[in-house]
Amino acid sequence: MPGANDSMRMSQAGYAALRFNEGVVMRYYNDAPVNGNCTWGIGTLAHLGPCTPEELKRTVLPQQANAVLQSRVQDAERRLRAIVTERQLTQAQFDAAVSFAYNSSNVNTRQALSPANGGHMTDVVSQMMSNVMITPRRPDGTAAGPAQRSQGLVNRRVRESAPFRQSAQ
Repeated sequence: MPGANDSMRMSQAGYAALRFNEGVVMRYYNDAPVNGNCTWGIGTLAHLGPCTPEELKRTVLPQQANAVLQSRVQDAERRLRAIVTERQLTQAQFDAAVSFAYNSSNVNTRQALSPANGGHMTDVVSQMMSNVMITPRRPDGTAAGPAQRSQGLVNRRVRESAPFRQSAQ
């Protein structure tokens, strides 16, 4: 049985918003000032824990970043279409949900977006806004302390949840 969003793809505006949300860094970097995760390109996780000194010297080519971006967006689109099968999303909602899925685990994505099937957009907003914690990491990738609220993620979730807020009113 076809899903309500099977024909949807992320728009160019959605790609632009995702690039803004993730940032574009053409080298390896730590995604938090202290005890972050090694990341590169357009929010691509290299591994949990900080980059090694050798990794911090690596540059990234635009072709590499764009190829991984396209692949990860397609994966996020597939995950979204598998979760929200009953209710047609607007293009803005679809784009925002793909951005959320791009940056979230499968469990968090399912938990946040499943309420959309029943039209419960305020629940989507609440679930998105609850995904604002980051866990500091040691160099070996293990947790270095309890999860902490990230203002950067709060700001991102406000942007991502906006299309769901509008339809919940």
